Amino acid sequence: MESEKICPHAGICGGCAYHEIPYEDQLQIKMDAVLDHLATNKITIDPVDIKPIRQTSELYTYRNKMEYSFGDEMKDGPMTLGLHKRGSYMSVIDTVGCLLVPESFNVIHAAVLEWAYESGHSFHHKRTHHGFLRNLVLRCGVRTGEVLVNLVTSSEETLDEAAFTERILSLGIGGLVGILHTINDRRSDVVAVDRVCTLYGRDHYFEEMLGLRFRVGAFSFFQTNPAAVESMLTEAAKMLTEATETQSKSAGTLYDIYCGTGTIALALSGSVERVIGIELICDSVVSARENADINGIGNCEFICGDAFEILENAGALGLPAPDLITVDPPRMGLHPKALKRVISYGLPRILYVSCQPKTFSENMAVMQYAGYRLAALGVYDNFPFTKHTELVGLIERDPIR
Repeated sequence: MESEKICPHAGICGGCAYHEIPYEDQLQIKMDAVLDHLATNKITIDPVDIKPIRQTSELYTYRNKMEYSFGDEMKDGPMTLGLHKRGSYMSVIDTVGCLLVPESFNVIHAAVLEWAYESGHSFHHKRTHHGFLRNLVLRCGVRTGEVLVNLVTSSEETLDEAAFTERILSLGIGGLVGILHTINDRRSDVVAVDRVCTLYGRDHYFEEMLGLRFRVGAFSFFQTNPAAVESMLTEAAKMLTEATETQSKSAGTLYDIYCGTGTIALALSGSVERVIGIELICDSVVSARENADINGIGNCEFICGDAFEILENAGALGLPAPDLITVDPPRMGLHPKALKRVISYGLPRILYVSCQPKTFSENMAVMQYAGYRLAALGVYDNFPFTKHTELVGLIERDPIR
């Protein structure tokens, strides 16, 4: 593994918490945190069923997406573009030179900030909710080399779209496939879409993972570190296969809840008769459907909507009862109503992929009370230098219950 480097923003940027800590110590901190959450929620699991934390293959340049914010570091100071200052919601620091992103991101980042100064546009103030420039969202395909640029603004001023497009094109970024302008007039600081215009190329990029090709839309959820996720999901599929003791299509129907662009659904499609993916973000559903077509997979269907509502009305929608469920919820975990509905099926096993050990443990406590047990747990450091840890839990129903 590559030796550790010194980040120019270490100790200041809120994106990373552990740049000052040796990597081996970071791994121990994360593993201890996982064990603490399990203990706090009284989760019963044999220690031999908890795998040692798995290191990522790359410490740096692993991120395929960054959402930069326009702002200022000091009140009424010069415009900045980057991430929030550590411990501050209002302050934004320039993070050009970030070690976690590909070099093309740093080049685009610096050029857009220079353009912002020259254009004379204002930035959107989080307190007053007025101003023009809001975010710069950069995405790329690690395996394909494709790059997507998305400038997010309010509608308070007029963007010279031709001039902005020409500035980006003049950088000569290899693999640039699309330049977008998104209008977001909502008060929330989250990147949202009121209107989007494709200024150049297309509104999506392609990635390759698990032997499959994925179309990723500008607003679709897709794993941030593809190489690490590929390893994680390969082990997850093996975990599930070993539990069922067969790779045949005996599992019948799989419900993949919070399916995103279909990564898990497509990866497991060869082991079941039918896959039904459920996802709230419609842009992701569009991508998931296209991904199934691209890869010639015909036993997957994807539904856009709230997980609980779809599960609650599955019969009316003509959906068969599931024989197997996989879930990959956002950081807040499974909503209590959705969790209750998942438990109500009484399935022999559930595969739970989590990006938040705290909410995973809280959900697991509810499932344990309902007669399930945590049969195996994989822990993965997919995001070095940050506090984030990924988990894969194989959850089995106690046959006595």
